[in-house]
Amino acid sequence: MVAGLLYIVGLIAVLATLVVAGVHAPAQIDMINAALDAPGGDLLGALIEAARLMQWAVMPFVGGLVLMGLGRIVMLLGAINRALRGAA
Repeated sequence: MVAGLLYIVGLIAVLATLVVAGVHAPAQIDMINAALDAPGGDLLGALIEAARLMQWAVMPFVGGLVLMGLGRIVMLLGAINRALRGAA
């Protein structure tokens, strides 16, 4: 039960982070395209700026992945425990 909840909460965190980051992506893509199209454009600076604007998304995304991993580990340990006990 707890393992399933951990997995679902982690999945929701990852998906919500991806959706919110995707909402901001078109403006950042336009910024990078403008740096590519400019004759003396600073592509490295544009990439650094895009990464700086998306740094907020790292912790919720990684945290969601960690929660999903913990949920899977708890599920695996529960399955191993049931298998070792046998049919009772």
